[in-house]
Amino acid sequence: MPSVRKSEEKRLFDGLKKAFSSIIEGVKEGMGADEIRDKAREFIDSDKFMGFIRTLVKRTTHNIRKSSANTWRQAVAKGHNGRTLYRLISNEMNGPLGSRVWEIIADNAAYISTVPQEWADYIVRYAAREALKGKRPEEVEAELRKVMPGHITKNLRCIARTECAKANAAIEQARAEMCGIKCYFWRCVKDERSRDSHIDMDGILIFYDDPPNPEALFPKKGVKPYGSYHAGNTFNCRCFQEPIVDESFLPDVFQYHRYGQIQSTTRAAFLNKFGHIA
Repeated sequence: MPSVRKSEEKRLFDGLKKAFSSIIEGVKEGMGADEIRDKAREFIDSDKFMGFIRTLVKRTTHNIRKSSANTWRQAVAKGHNGRTLYRLISNEMNGPLGSRVWEIIADNAAYISTVPQEWADYIVRYAAREALKGKRPEEVEAELRKVMPGHITKNLRCIARTECAKANAAIEQARAEMCGIKCYFWRCVKDERSRDSHIDMDGILIFYDDPPNPEALFPKKGVKPYGSYHAGNTFNCRCFQEPIVDESFLPDVFQYHRYGQIQSTTRAAFLNKFGHIA
């Protein structure tokens, strides 16, 4: 799943850069702060911009759904309920998951459409701050022309990564609920960019009805909790969910999260305590 999502992140990032190139070019052409702010507002309200964003987000979300569905089909084929779950997945867009996909598209498009206004506000704040330092307007505008392209690129990369991860997480949860699956294993990519708390979460069983608070469960000095969320459902998170499509896939011994605590258990003890989870 992570490698598939990575390709969609790049496609979304490239599409967003294309959509927002007008503002970037505006900065390069030396527009003042007020002009860029007004241009951003005009840009947001245009039918062309919103149409492009909706199409881009729709394509990205559907590609993520199709790729994850293929992964699910491969997994359920090995389980006891494989035939039943396979039929559900094959027909999923006609049920609750189809509705959830359209909600994701609408939510992501609505969020992305606010980004130019955030940039405009950033420009105004930057200009005001530098003016208070005694810098002349032409100096501030020259600095903005240098700073903004890099700021925008970094911002768009974060948006592409976060929105793809959130879409994937929401689709995974909706599909699991549709199939009667209650739990998943939290999986972290575990590289130098991974949060320490997310590395600690790797391999822990999570209930869909009880999202954990990783930063509170594994406190680190200087890191504040972001609240409760599922794998892949917070900013810049590249973690992913591995749903338990069949109870026979549970290891003999593992850890699970429930109501703010992490405990170790055996498969037999876990199923005896919680009953069927798939």
